[in-house]
Amino acid sequence: MSDNVNFEKIIKTEKRKKWLKTIAVSGAATVIIGGSVFYAIHKQVGIQMAKQASKQQRQFNIDDLISSPNIISTSQYFSMTKTTQSTLKSDREKNIDGYRVAYPEKNVTFNTHGVESASAQTPNIYNKNPATKEIIATNRQSQQKEPLFFNVKYEHAYQSEKDKKELLASSIPTHEAETLSQLSNTLGEVAITFDKRYSYDDIRQMMPENVMINYYWLGIHSDKLDTMSAAGSYIGLNASDDGTGKLTEGAEVKAGKNDFSGYQGLKSALEQQSGQRTVNDIDIAKDGQRQMSKNLKTAKFAGVIVTGRTQNLAKLDNQKYTFATNVGVTTPIMPYQAPIK
Repeated sequence: MSDNVNFEKIIKTEKRKKWLKTIAVSGAATVIIGGSVFYAIHKQVGIQMAKQASKQQRQFNIDDLISSPNIISTSQYFSMTKTTQSTLKSDREKNIDGYRVAYPEKNVTFNTHGVESASAQTPNIYNKNPATKEIIATNRQSQQKEPLFFNVKYEHAYQSEKDKKELLASSIPTHEAETLSQLSNTLGEVAITFDKRYSYDDIRQMMPENVMINYYWLGIHSDKLDTMSAAGSYIGLNASDDGTGKLTEGAEVKAGKNDFSGYQGLKSALEQQSGQRTVNDIDIAKDGQRQMSKNLKTAKFAGVIVTGRTQNLAKLDNQKYTFATNVGVTTPIMPYQAPIK
């Protein structure tokens, strides 16, 4: 009887051990499998976020080259808010004849699937006076004045159109540079729209020595895009920041690469940006491509942004090549820092 009882106890003990062992093994397996699945998912999310980060940074670099009129990016950095969400930011500034003037940051928030939100890049545009068609543009974030270019082709097309009801009213070309004579001891920024497109070499010879060429505007090929609609969609190149107004030839950039620079970089970027942005059914990148030349030597531009002392900028409206001038940022001259020009 005693032996039977002991035997039953042994059997129960062994069963309990096996049961506990089974639970332990199952638990360990669950932890291992769960951990492996979590690791795999986490790794995949990390890969997708890295791809999106690279994609957004590449787009920032393209925008810095082709669509940042006298706007210079000084830094780029990521700020992760969630495992599946991050924000890319770019600190920016303007070069006003050697003075660095703060400009609102650019940012884009993205997840594993793409962009969630981005800072607005188009300016606010409104009439200076309800009685006129003269327009003024300001930055949405800082309320700084933004320099505007005018589409000469649209102005001519509007004037020659018999049924003007079919077109948006043409904006009156502004001549704001001359008003800067009233502003002493100040540096300013002026967008000059030429009466026609000029070559790179001609422009450098045309511009007075006492102003700094900061940006070359490619212009607009289409005669269907009015001045107001084109604001914020300018295509062009920033010049060197040393006051010489020079551009570089650069090199062709293959798809997937991220080193865009110079005139050839602009050409490559426009080819790769086709279909990315349309305004009034006009593909901005394709419109830009139609105005590109083989190289910088034969390149032509429709306008420039120049900076300098206000008394020098005020004379730009008297130049024979000037179709319109539009003022951007102004900043006081400080006694401890001499302007470049």
